Amino acid sequence: MGQGRHSNDLAHRLQRLVLQLNRELRAQNAGAGASNADAMLLAEVRHSPGLGVSELAAIENVARSVMSERVKRLQVAGLVAGDPALHQDRRRVGLVITDNGRALLETITAKRRDWMAERLATLSPSEREAVQVAVESLERIIGQRTGTAARPPGSAKIEGERT
Repeated sequence: MGQGRHSNDLAHRLQRLVLQLNRELRAQNAGAGASNADAMLLAEVRHSPGLGVSELAAIENVARSVMSERVKRLQVAGLVAGDPALHQDRRRVGLVITDNGRALLETITAKRRDWMAERLATLSPSEREAVQVAVESLERIIGQRTGTAARPPGSAKIEGERT
């Protein structure tokens, strides 16, 4: 089997695995009161307070009108709020996550991490080490796509770095 075929097989297996893992993690939102898309939006606003609807639409690769509706729904639910003080242009309103939004996001994140930790605990130490190496490699791949600096394998995460 040639190298190209192996790479395509690996890419296909990884793609399927990522989709399955995403599905499992989304299932952890059940009963939390927010969709996966809502949780991702809350996380983006938490990490980058002051983003507007247009910036969020670009980040999420959706139409501004779609993002506007999502933001309105989260505002009505009390999960995000507009703060005009975040921009010099007072016509522009930046978004911030509310205490309720932060609490909801923390609940979802804890459920997801607990689910993942339970699965990782079933692996042998050598399998967990292999997962660690794979995660570091995937972080480098994502770093290449986003243009962020990628750390070499085994290097420490920077304090406060967004993951």
